[in-house]
Amino acid sequence: MNKVKFGIIGTGAVAEKHAAALAEVPNAELIMVYDNIPERARQFAAKYHCHAAMSFDELLLSPADAVTIATPSGLHAEVAIPAACAGKHILCEKPLEVTPDKADKLIRACASSKVKLSTVFQSRFSRAVKAIRKAIDAGRFGQPVLASASIRWYRTPEYYAASGWRGTWALDGGGALMNQGIHTVDLLLYFNGDVAEVNGYATRRLHRGIEVEDTTVAMLKFRNDSLGTIEASTACAPGFPRRIELSGTLGSVTLEDDRITRWQFLDEQPEDGEIRRDHLAGEGLNGGSGDPGAISCEGHRRQLQELTDAILNDTDLSLSGTEGKRSVELICTIYESARTGAAVRFAVIPKSWTT
Repeated sequence: MNKVKFGIIGTGAVAEKHAAALAEVPNAELIMVYDNIPERARQFAAKYHCHAAMSFDELLLSPADAVTIATPSGLHAEVAIPAACAGKHILCEKPLEVTPDKADKLIRACASSKVKLSTVFQSRFSRAVKAIRKAIDAGRFGQPVLASASIRWYRTPEYYAASGWRGTWALDGGGALMNQGIHTVDLLLYFNGDVAEVNGYATRRLHRGIEVEDTTVAMLKFRNDSLGTIEASTACAPGFPRRIELSGTLGSVTLEDDRITRWQFLDEQPEDGEIRRDHLAGEGLNGGSGDPGAISCEGHRRQLQELTDAILNDTDLSLSGTEGKRSVELICTIYESARTGAAVRFAVIPKSWTT
């Protein structure tokens, strides 16, 4: 095998990113798409020059080696588990699933079928994120003190009205935090480690007709004894770059989208000036603060390249399904705290805010 054959399940907006990214991966080939509305599959297939499967079974029995999951969030496991059992490797859009239990079932199914599972967190593949992670691994921050994430985004009321699944517990799994904020939550965990306790608040400030929140704030105590906050909203006009701030006893960094806007350490190193210069411009991998269509597909391309190489060479992934579950656990715990009005220790994971 010198090329990995891919199928796409679901033809929503993010499927367009998957198809465009696959076209830029030399050792990958998009051969098929499936949607439960056949006409959508036919239109998508005509645009991206692949075959439209007229049934889910047709895709499962196809020669596709891997599939990308682009369905509503609460249906990820429902389609990914049969695909894994059919021997297909999986690239699943975020969130991996909308509850930890459902995420666990998907992870177990992929492990049992010996297929690879990767969750789409394309931000991890930016140069800026890799530079920050390298500094953390080198101990340049000293003892962690504060770690915070801010997602002050904006979505119009039409964004929720245009799709029946958005803003619902069953299919979206939550609002601004689970849908838009999860990428930034993933990076916060990637940088600062797991959380021990959360105190969360949630409300609706603009999108009052949806089931879920449009604004969330959480106070965090990390297992490394540092403290932090998460704020996420889709009601902050006109929308601003997402931001992560990390401060330790020896240095601090600020990341806005994929741009490093602060890089300061007490032990200045020769490469620091170059990092500040090169990462100020960013790579254009993110966006979407005010317009979901503005998100680049380059991060997807990099992640798909990793998955394709791992399939061809039978190597491990840097971003597995288990990694994808961590952010779902934290977000569901924040929702539980917001529901009960009490702090929740992270060792006890609720099934969802609604139970």
